[in-house]
Amino acid sequence: MSKKLCAYCGERDATDKEHVFPKCLYPESKAMSKVQRLTIQSCNLCNNGWADDEAHFRNILSLAGEPNDCRDELWNTTIQRSFKQVDGPRRIQDIVNTWQPVEIDGKSKPMVYPGKDPRVIRVVKKIVRGLSHYHNILSAVPESHVWADVMKYRMPEEFLTQLTYAHREPDVAEYYFSVIEEVGIQSAWLITFFEKIKFIVIIESSKGSLDEGE
Repeated sequence: MSKKLCAYCGERDATDKEHVFPKCLYPESKAMSKVQRLTIQSCNLCNNGWADDEAHFRNILSLAGEPNDCRDELWNTTIQRSFKQVDGPRRIQDIVNTWQPVEIDGKSKPMVYPGKDPRVIRVVKKIVRGLSHYHNILSAVPESHVWADVMKYRMPEEFLTQLTYAHREPDVAEYYFSVIEEVGIQSAWLITFFEKIKFIVIIESSKGSLDEGE
């Protein structure tokens, strides 16, 4: 029997199991959860290639928008402890480097913008590439074939009802998706983290690019 190939690169033999949604997003209170944590086959190189960005992704999402209980717990436990580790000062500096001053009530306040952070977008793309494989839509999707951004406008409810819904703990991550298979687009995804932070993601079709379809 031939070995399975990595679901991300599609080139190397799969030797590991990679969590589609970073396990660092789940606070300690979710340790006994019955909700399945999705894993798919991955090579060692891909499996280890996201660890640093996933921790940064978690930290940035924990500072964006209004928190829910899961995010508060994550910040007060796992994230605060991580800042005391050897690489803690670097992780704090990584956050500071993303700050942008915003004037609120006449005072300047630092804000983070996940959609403008390349490392955050890279992890969002990785998650959708993994979900595409898990749902048997398209496997080994190149990162260059994925477009992602923060959802800037509310999606009409009637449109959401036409999409397939799934979650991996609604207060941590939930998502909608649809296989479109039109020129330029293979599938579309809407992912919400911590009930507040939404990303829209498009996987390009191998039959043509998004630009060609315009």
